Amino acid sequence: MQLTQKEILYLKDALNHEHICVTKYNNYANQLQDQQLSSLFRNLANREQQHIDTINRLLQQGGAQ
Repeated sequence: MQLTQKEILYLKDALNHEHICVTKYNNYANQLQDQQLSSLFRNLANREQQHIDTINRLLQQGGAQ
């Protein structure tokens, strides 16, 4: 599968947003005293990291990386 330049730009934009989410969720988790809330934010960060991995695979398969 070959991605168009526009698709590559959309995916890279999404990738940047996912990185921001991971950073924010991890920061929130580190600041919280409540272990349940902290765990919730770590789980969210892990999900966003899975999104990053998926987008990177798509970019790689599409010839962008």
